[in-house]
Amino acid sequence: MAQQAGYLEFIESFNHIHKYLKKYTNSDDNVSFSDLLYKAKSHPMIERYMDELHLFRKLRNIIVHQTDDFESVIATPSDETVERMKFIEQQLVDPADLTVFKSEVVKFLMTDTLHTVLKTSAEKEFSKFPIYEGNEFMGLVTSRAVTKWLQKHIENNNIELDGTMKDILDYEKKSQYEFVKESMTVYDAWQLFQKSPKKLDALLLTTTGDKSGEIEAVITYDDLLKYIYTNDQYVFN
Repeated sequence: MAQQAGYLEFIESFNHIHKYLKKYTNSDDNVSFSDLLYKAKSHPMIERYMDELHLFRKLRNIIVHQTDDFESVIATPSDETVERMKFIEQQLVDPADLTVFKSEVVKFLMTDTLHTVLKTSAEKEFSKFPIYEGNEFMGLVTSRAVTKWLQKHIENNNIELDGTMKDILDYEKKSQYEFVKESMTVYDAWQLFQKSPKKLDALLLTTTGDKSGEIEAVITYDDLLKYIYTNDQYVFN
């Protein structure tokens, strides 16, 4: 029976989330689902789905206390509700890792001129530039540093563009990025932006999170938000 199948899928998904919350909060079986949500409220995905999870908790309580006779049930989850529950479960129990952001990364040398960088930036539509000296990572230049350089090098309405990346790095503040590994989840990366004591411009993705590794992506906070909201297949009106 389709009605029974949806009921069972909903309960199974709910139980998976319940188990995850107990593990995440290091709680025993006596802690209620509601209290588990409260204890896990700092979790970015719990914070995002808190209201829905409370609604699902109420629906689950109605379902499990009603009769087993599916001809006279008080409430049963719709197909949309079941799919939403399973989606939230996936976001919590088996979230996407940062490999979803792997893409072409254009790197520049310390000797490259600002003219070269700006031209490439316009073509590729990015604003953060990993800088190397040989194979050694030297820093991340942002559009902020480029703007500061331009402001300091305007004479008679002419802008100097022959400054090198080595020169422009001097205009960049320190510690605006962190190296992260592929296995980090999307929501952990999101939380890193939110919790970091420094205002991060980007996360630099390498296989192991080591700065000596090949940079596979330059991930911004906006990139993470776009991914989360694009992939949140919200089914309710």
